[in-house]
Amino acid sequence: MALTFHCSACQTLYPQAPAPYRCLACDAPLECRSPTPTFPLDQIAARPADMWRFHEALPPVGDPVSLGEARTPLIPFDLEGMTVLAKCDHTLPTGSYKDRGAALLMSYLHALGIKEAVEDSSGNAGAALAAYAARAKVRLKVFCPASASAGKLVQIRLYGAELVPVEGPRPRATEALLEYIDRTGAVYASHLWHPFFIEGLKTLAFELAEQFDWSVPDAVVCPVGAGSILLGLYRGFLDLQRAGLVNRLPRLIAVQAEHVSPLYQAFHADLDVVPPATSPRPTRAEGIALPRPVRDREVINALRQSAGTVVAVSEKAIVRGLRQLGRAGFCVEPTSAVIWDGLRQARAAGLVEPGQRIVAVLSGHGLKAAQPIGELLANGE
Repeated sequence: MALTFHCSACQTLYPQAPAPYRCLACDAPLECRSPTPTFPLDQIAARPADMWRFHEALPPVGDPVSLGEARTPLIPFDLEGMTVLAKCDHTLPTGSYKDRGAALLMSYLHALGIKEAVEDSSGNAGAALAAYAARAKVRLKVFCPASASAGKLVQIRLYGAELVPVEGPRPRATEALLEYIDRTGAVYASHLWHPFFIEGLKTLAFELAEQFDWSVPDAVVCPVGAGSILLGLYRGFLDLQRAGLVNRLPRLIAVQAEHVSPLYQAFHADLDVVPPATSPRPTRAEGIALPRPVRDREVINALRQSAGTVVAVSEKAIVRGLRQLGRAGFCVEPTSAVIWDGLRQARAAGLVEPGQRIVAVLSGHGLKAAQPIGELLANGE
């Protein structure tokens, strides 16, 4: 595989290996350099409609570890008189967009002959990596908040991964994992740190361009915690632009929960880095309840380069969005439901308008959070 790793900040080079998970010199995340992406359109059109038809634009991994990651549909729905296209990534094999990154990352670890790995997650990434680890015959240990949705924890166990529930807020699961890595030297298959995870998410941008007949939408709205969807979109559309297939970037609009909104605070304070969230509060949008993005500089740069923004939504608005999306036929988890009020705020600010091609990413399936959703409905919230 002709690729190398380098630090995103100080450019220190690292050998082709799964460790270290971050730069030993400055603690910044690593990036991978692989062959220049290409898009042979005739060949792509003749291939199965899955993420691997774009393999010339992805880092080389040999034979993919796959569960049939089919192209997800674009389904129109009405939001107060404005037509929005739902990009239904909640229909991927394990019920979340994270299958894109998990498939590529686990394919890479499998190609290297890795037999054991660890991960920390609020649920969806752990479930996705557990599924692909099962396909790759990799033993996976997943550190999760004990308070994560029961459906996600059941998924992780069903796929045969070892689940390590950790009491306390989401960052405590990461702390427990890092303590484990320090003791054991385990390979960290991180959806937050490993560059291959983001590389896999570029296929979201490639699919959207293909679905728009090799053009781009006017705007894409997505939930953001670590920012992996947003960075996958940004990098993917940049690759398409450099290849001459599209002539611009779509406006990227990030949505956070008010209770944990460090990116929102930093972006609107015109900062280049994201300080950790101060006094975070519990939120129904557990999948984006992170104290700060690992790749904060790149997330902010992606927003600025795309003329995008960040909006933050209340807990009441999350519940309202969950109900409204349900009435439109979409069963999504509360983390995905932030897009409803995010779109409303973007429209009020003049960032999206009726008649434009607007995409909203539905990131996770509602059956993963069936119990808390059922409680909301029973309580009439």
